[in-house]
Amino acid sequence: MNKIIFCTLLSIALLSCNQAPKTDDSSSKGAETKALYEKNLSALKASLQAFQDEQLDGWASYIDDKAVYNSGAYGASPGTKEDWRKTLTFYVTDFDSIKLLHPIFLPGIDSVTHEPDGSVRYYGQWSSVHKSGVKTAVNYYATAEFNNDNKVISYSDYYDVGGLINAVSAKKSK
Repeated sequence: MNKIIFCTLLSIALLSCNQAPKTDDSSSKGAETKALYEKNLSALKASLQAFQDEQLDGWASYIDDKAVYNSGAYGASPGTKEDWRKTLTFYVTDFDSIKLLHPIFLPGIDSVTHEPDGSVRYYGQWSSVHKSGVKTAVNYYATAEFNNDNKVISYSDYYDVGGLINAVSAKKSK
């Protein structure tokens, strides 16, 4: 019995020594994903700056023509690039001094593998002054996915749209 146990343990030890080392391509894949994230982050930041500068043509150059926009507005259906542009046009028309304060940009992750996938998500606070004089500050979260040309193909935002509209509507109606 001791010989069987000894031979089994010896076989296991010898087999483990003869296995080929695993190749670790995760570091090269990680570097590629990080580089992709950095390119996409740069494009997103540029689009956000164009919006803050009220340059919607500049903003549009970072958005794919077939992009899907998921608005934070209650009951909103997924929209197109044009729907998104109309929303932003409303903001640049009715609000001044639009600024993204304290942004925190993070890599997005694949929902299946939980590994970074090149997408970008961010938190922050959008501040502005409504044309009625009401100063606004809205906490905000968004996710953006990109194509191979580093253009946004899907964007979802989450913020209190109703609270913002109510805040400026109360002042407008007085």
